[in-house]
Amino acid sequence: MIEEDILQYNELIDNFRRLDSSNYTNAYKLAQTSIMLADRWNEIMLNSVQYSKEYEVTKSEFSNYAYQKYKILMKIHDFARMIYRQGSYGITNNFYNED
Repeated sequence: MIEEDILQYNELIDNFRRLDSSNYTNAYKLAQTSIMLADRWNEIMLNSVQYSKEYEVTKSEFSNYAYQKYKILMKIHDFARMIYRQGSYGITNNFYNED
């Protein structure tokens, strides 16, 4: 079960690496997916006692691992949301309207 969550996380990270600021429709999808995965990793963190026994690590180690995934997903969500907003309003990412 966690293995599938890790695969989804890694796939999202790969999609984030390929994110281009001009493709704001992909940024919207990325923001949606990242917030849903963040919620899932929050749930995983909540059940860290169960998972830590299953994977033979301490509760604090597993909880910290899940929390770091959660934090990264939230940052991706915020960044992708910003890209989407800029693209949907036609805001360019340059200084002093330089091309």
